[in-house]
Formats: sequence, structure tokens, C-alpha cells
Amino acid sequence: MRTFAGAAYRWLIGAFVICVIVQFFLAGAGAFGEKLGGNAPRLEDQKSWDPHRVFGFVVLLIAVLALIACLAWWSERIWLMATFLLALLTFVQLPLASTGEHHRWVGALHPANGGLILLIAGWLTYRAWKLDLRG
Repeated sequence: MRTFAGAAYRWLIGAFVICVIVQFFLAGAGAFGEKLGGNAPRLEDQKSWDPHRVFGFVVLLIAVLALIACLAWWSERIWLMATFLLALLTFVQLPLASTGEHHRWVGALHPANGGLILLIAGWLTYRAWKLDLRG
């Protein structure tokens, strides 16, 4: 079971990094797809952000699955702590984005947090593929 969980974790954390990079791309597409001017709809009503919003839930699901795989694998405490932090920061993206629609300085934390998520996930992916996760 631990060998399977370690392998699942390795693939999930790798997929997570790719999904976070896709999220940055979708955010850029949403930003450049929005309407400008006085008659532009509110941010939450702009359809150009829909792929970024929907895919965010996929990223959150993968973060939770990676945390579950890490719990089943249970190697060193650093893996569990970092993966839990990753899942927590991914969950925090939701309130940061929704609050950011009304408070731009809180909204500015959304991409900053996304960068931190990418940094931690990249580090975990590097470690997961560099090290032997069988035990």
C-alpha cells in the first residue's frame, strides 16, 4: 500500500504543478479577454474568467488527493507538513479571489499566493521525482 501511495503522490504532485502553470495561463487569458471601458461588466460577471474559475476547483481536488496520498504513504513529517500547507494555500485561493473582487489589496494576494503555491509544489515535485518514494 505504501509503495502505491508513494507512486500516486509522485504523479499527483507532478500533475498539480502542471495544473498550476495552466492556471496562470488561464488567468492571463481571462485578464486579456475582459472588456475595458465604462460599460464593462463587473469582474465576477465577466465570462473570460470562467475557465480559470472552473479549473481552480480541479486544482483544489488534485491538492486534496495529493494530501490523501501523502497521508497513506506517510514517510517523513516534512512531506505531510508541506503537502498540507500546499492544500491549505490552494483552498485559501478561493476566499482571496472572492474578497479581491471588492478589495483590490486583498485580491493582490491571490496571484502572490499562487506563486507561493507553485514554488512549494515545484519543490515537492522535485523531491518526489528525485527521491525513491517506496518507503
